[in-house]
Amino acid sequence: MNTTPIFHACLAACTAIALAFLPTAHADDHPRIDALRVAKIATDYLATHGKGAPDIVSIAIEKDALFHGKTSWVVRWSHPLAVDGNMEVGMRVKFDGTVSYLVDEKAGSKKRAEAPKS
Repeated sequence: MNTTPIFHACLAACTAIALAFLPTAHADDHPRIDALRVAKIATDYLATHGKGAPDIVSIAIEKDALFHGKTSWVVRWSHPLAVDGNMEVGMRVKFDGTVSYLVDEKAGSKKRAEAPKS
C-alpha cells in the first residue's frame, strides 16, 4: 500500500484526538463492590415490594456524565415500579455501596406541559 506523508500526519492527528477523548482510569473508577453484591442489594429491595415487583433485566457499569462523571453500577427493572408517586425504572449503586433510584420523568414532564388554569 502506497501512502503519503500527509495521510500519515492526518492519521496521527486523528489518533491523538481520539485518545484525548477516551476515559482515563482512576483509582475511584475501580468497583469496590462486585456485581453479585449489587444483584443482592437490588433483589432485596425488590423483595420488599411484593409479588408484583419487577425483575432485574440488566446490571451494568455506567458513567453518569460524558466528561468527569462518576462511574457506578446501574440496575434496570423489567417494568416501572410505582413508589411514592414516582415511577422507578432502576437503581444506581455507587462503588462505595450507596444507592439512589432511577425515576422515569415522563409523567412529570407531561404535567408541566399543561396550560395553567386561569
